[in-house]
Amino acid sequence: MSFRPKADSLFIGNMLLVLLLVLCLAANAQARAVKIAVFPSNDSRKLQAAMDVLAAYLGEQTGDQVTALVTADYAELAQRLREGSVDIAWINTLNYVRIKEELPGVQYIATYMETNESTGKPTPFYQSYIVALRESGLQKLADIKGKRFAFTDTGSTSGYAYPAMLLGKNGIDPDRYCSKVFFLKRHDRVVAALLQGSVDAGAMSDGTYFEARRRHGDRFVILARSSPIPLDAVVAPETLPAADVERYRRAFTAMPGDHFFCKKMHEILGWNAAGFATRDDAFYDSVREALHLQ
Repeated sequence: MSFRPKADSLFIGNMLLVLLLVLCLAANAQARAVKIAVFPSNDSRKLQAAMDVLAAYLGEQTGDQVTALVTADYAELAQRLREGSVDIAWINTLNYVRIKEELPGVQYIATYMETNESTGKPTPFYQSYIVALRESGLQKLADIKGKRFAFTDTGSTSGYAYPAMLLGKNGIDPDRYCSKVFFLKRHDRVVAALLQGSVDAGAMSDGTYFEARRRHGDRFVILARSSPIPLDAVVAPETLPAADVERYRRAFTAMPGDHFFCKKMHEILGWNAAGFATRDDAFYDSVREALHLQ
C-alpha cells in the first residue's frame, strides 16, 4: 500500500506526457506546407538567402511550414501560378498585370515597399533608369545611336517594359537605332556589362542603380528616368482559400519596416526593403495604361 501513491503519480505523469505528445502532433498536423515563389531579378543564391528569411517570418506569423523557392525565370513563376504549384508568389509588376489579364482569379495579397532614396520614406513605387558609364561620354538618350544596349528580360517591368516605352516616346527603336541589343536576364548583369565595357547603356531599376553607386562609386550617368512604377505584388492562385489569403495579408502587412528581413534584403541584395502595404488590383492600372502605349 505504501507504493500506491508513487504508482499513481507515475501513471498521471505518463498520461500528461502522452497528452502533451498528442497535442504536439495535432498542432503539427494542422500546420500547412506552404510554398512561396519569387521571380529571379538577381543572383538566385542571394535571393534564396533573403527569401528564406521571409519564409521563416511568415511561418512564425501563420504557424504554417513555409518554404521559399526562386524560379528559373519570369515565365516559370507565371506558369506556377497558372497550375497552382505554389501557394504564394512574389511577382514583378509587369507579369502581375499580364497574369491577371489571363487569369482573373489570381488573388492580390499585398504590395512590396521600399524606402525612397530621396525622401527616406517607405513607398510602394519605384522607377526605371536608362544608365551609361560617365566615362562613356553619353549624356542623353539620343547619344545611344549606334551603341550597344542592354535590357534585362521581356518579362521585366523596369528592365524592359518601361524603358522600351521611354525609348519609343523619344522616337527610338532600339533594334534599328542601336548597333546591338542584348537581353541579360538580370538587373545586376546590366551593371556588370556596363563596367566590363560589353555594353554602352542599359536599363535597370532605380534600386539597382543606387546599389551600383554604393559599390562602384559615382561612375554612372542617368540618361532617362521613367514615371513612378507600382512595386511588386504578392499574390496567390485562385485555388488558395480566401481565409488563407487574409491570413497571409495580415502577416505581410504586419511586418515593420525595420524588420530583420528588410535588413537582410539590404545587406544581401542592396534593396531598401520597407515591408508591405495593402493596396488593390486597381493600384496597377497605370501599368496597364503604360503597356497599351507601347
